[in-house]
Amino acid sequence: MDGNNNQFEQPKYDPFTGQPIEQSPEDGTSSQYGNYQYTNPQYAYPGYGYGIPQAPAFDERRAGHHFSRIGLSYFVFWIASLLLGNGVAIVLYLVAPDAMDNYLISMLVALLPMYLIGAPLCWLCLRGVRTEKPEKNHWSFWQILGGFIVAYSMMHIGSWIGTYVGEIIESYIPDAQASTNSVQELVLTGEMWVNVMAMVIFGPIAEELLFRKFLCDRLKPFGDGVAIVVSGIMFGLFHGNITQGIYACMLGMIFAYVYLKTGNIFITIGYHVVANFMGSVLPLLLLNSAALGGLDEVMAGGDPNALSEFIMGNMDVFFLYGGYVLLIFGLMIAGVVILIVTVARGRVRINPGTYRIPSGKRFKTVFINVGMILFLLGCFSEVILNTFF
Repeated sequence: MDGNNNQFEQPKYDPFTGQPIEQSPEDGTSSQYGNYQYTNPQYAYPGYGYGIPQAPAFDERRAGHHFSRIGLSYFVFWIASLLLGNGVAIVLYLVAPDAMDNYLISMLVALLPMYLIGAPLCWLCLRGVRTEKPEKNHWSFWQILGGFIVAYSMMHIGSWIGTYVGEIIESYIPDAQASTNSVQELVLTGEMWVNVMAMVIFGPIAEELLFRKFLCDRLKPFGDGVAIVVSGIMFGLFHGNITQGIYACMLGMIFAYVYLKTGNIFITIGYHVVANFMGSVLPLLLLNSAALGGLDEVMAGGDPNALSEFIMGNMDVFFLYGGYVLLIFGLMIAGVVILIVTVARGRVRINPGTYRIPSGKRFKTVFINVGMILFLLGCFSEVILNTFF
């Protein structure tokens, strides 16, 4: 019998519908959802329409299992990072009580378990989950720059919103720490080279791979909208506090959109690197300067003449600091304008996915499953602990 005879081959089934995938006899390509593919593209059918076979019924159970695998993978990432980080911190406290006072050691304890153990475990759990890589599209320099300005603007607007929400909570619960960004406070009092290594190099690379490359590739089969919203929410919740969570969510959505439109993870890594540099290294350079370091002491004295003399004697430093503040506000305004104009001109396009979740079943399919519930409960519990305890 001919070894190439395929009459006994088992049919292939779509993982989310359970329906058999028809195979073209010419080239073996599939005919999923009525979009038949032939060797000669001029005879290929268009999308759905009159006389064109429609997509098979959506299988909610299979799709829910897909999202559960994703949620469980990131729950493993979260719980491994939390338990290992706190475990190492407790051991260090018992062995050397003063060790955690060292900024380098405290950063290593916080980040190494997350990136060296938690992230690889997450990647191993994600293996085998269906992926769909975004199509690669070339963006010009001005498109890349515009995307960064919008992302940076949304990050600061989100930070303001998070701080305002935190202040409202603190007005009702005075003991709460809802508007406090502990990471920002730690960064502004830390060592420069440690911030550069942790916040500007390793952090952005690891987070972009985890929350854009690995995550969005596995959410994209259900549409760009699902990938953008879900990845942004998960990225925000993982930060574990209100202030960071809100701006990280908004920033993550913009990054996800850029990645899905370009297919180039290096662009969002670059965005993340520059944003963290401007948020952690530049402020530290300014705040650690001799002039600004003595400003608090002069202001505490309450002498207007001394304050005026101090400022006039350090005009170069204050000029740089004022330029930095103006730059931030300028980028925020420019980002809002660019976003409004881009949306008004219809240039923001959200592509539908291969598998379309019915509108009434989206929340349930995406979030009401074991894996996602574990991830959401874990992250929400961390937010509550960091806010009220």
